[in-house]
This record gives sequence, C-alpha cells and structure tokens, in this order.
Amino acid sequence: MASKPSLGETLAVLLARDMVDGEKVIIGTNSDIQLAACNLARHMQAPRLWWISGPGGMVNPTRDHLLSTADFENIESAESWMDLPVMIDFIDWKIHFFDFAILSALQVDRFGNINTVVVGDQRKPKLRGPGTVGISALCGLAKRFYVCLTRHDRSAFVPRVDFLCGAGHMEGGDSRERMGLPPGGPKLILSPLGVFDFEPVSKSMRVKSISPGVTLEQIRDNTAFDLVVEDVPPTTVMPAGHELDLLRTHVDRRGELRRKFP
Repeated sequence: MASKPSLGETLAVLLARDMVDGEKVIIGTNSDIQLAACNLARHMQAPRLWWISGPGGMVNPTRDHLLSTADFENIESAESWMDLPVMIDFIDWKIHFFDFAILSALQVDRFGNINTVVVGDQRKPKLRGPGTVGISALCGLAKRFYVCLTRHDRSAFVPRVDFLCGAGHMEGGDSRERMGLPPGGPKLILSPLGVFDFEPVSKSMRVKSISPGVTLEQIRDNTAFDLVVEDVPPTTVMPAGHELDLLRTHVDRRGELRRKFP
C-alpha cells in the first residue's frame, strides 16, 4: 500500500484530475507541482494533453522525474520546440490559444486576482516576488487558470491584492468582461486547507471541498475575507492508490514532491 501522500503530491493529483485530453497548457519555471500534474494527467485521462514550457518553449518533454521546465535537457525528449518570438505571439496576442495556465502567487483575493510582484507599500515592500513575466497576459487571455498555493493564511488570502498583476474576476460579477477582458478567469484555487471555486453570479471565492481533518472554522480563521459557503462542503477526495503509484513510478521517481512539499 502506498504511503500517505505529501502536500505536493496531493495538489498535483487534484490538478491532474481536472485536465481534459487534447487541451493546451502553459507552465512556468518554478513549477514542480504543475509539471507533475500535467505529466500525471497524460498517464491517466489526458494522453494527448500538450504542456508547454513557458521559459523554454519545449512541448511535452518525456521524463520519469521532475526537471525545471527551463532546463536545456528537456530539449532532447521534447516533441517540438518553439523559439521565443513564437512563444511571445502565443502568450501575448492569441486570445484563448491556451486552454489554461497553472500559477502560484504571493496573494490571491476574493475574486481570484493574483499578485506575484510585491507585498506591502511598493516604495518599501515587505516582500518581493518574481514579477509578472507572462502572468498578466495568461490570466487575461487563457480560457481559464488555476492557482496553486502551498500555504493558506491571512497574508496569502486577502480581500484585495496589494499589486494586481493577474486579472481574475476583477471586482466580481461581470466586471472582468466590462473592463474589456475576454471570458475566462480562475477556475480553482488549491491550498493545503481545501479547494475553492467561484460562485457563478457574484464571482466570489467559494468553498468547494475541505481537506481531511480540516474544519470550516479553520479555513475562515485563515482567510482575510468572507468566503461563500453553500450547504456543507464535502471532504476533498484524496489521491487514490493507483494515482499515487503512477505519480511515484512514472512522473516523480526521485521523490521531489515529497522532499520539497512534505
């Protein structure tokens, strides 16, 4: 029997389950969980999923272990390789070319807007992030996006992000479209405490499921805004044995997810 999944393994499996065969996804440089999710989905229900390295342009490198998406060693096993001008064209100018992106963030707010730039006063920040790179374009132009966070506290789940670099549902309702962005936005937010989606009309973040052993009160205490809660949210279905087996034998043989995200 497989041992208990780590946080990183759990998030990868939950993301993988939501991917559809034939879709195109782009992931960034520091993306172990995102990469594992894509390759796991390709071993399960989505063998023709296309994942594209944002920093390198490689398409579907085949490995049984996790490697930075920017590493040149990905070129050898990639199905194709796109140069920078082509990548910029797809990322910055093509509406809905990518079905989805998987992102992390310093902050996410009640409408799914994300911040990867700076926390606090920009002139004297408490924390600096990696910046925006292609995040603004991907949040604006992909059909949907996911946000994957390895912590859940009031400094990460905030009423309003300190710096808006990735447009979610903006101010809620139909404000995203009224501001000129195409339909899309965040589908799911995943954290150690649960999975969250968005109420269809208000576009406010909603509790979709709760991690085993976590209470709704814990989630509320660690979130700095009021979440939408409908009925009694179910418990998140944790990774099954066959999912963990595939992940550990075909995707992450070196156990990077267990080491980095225990």
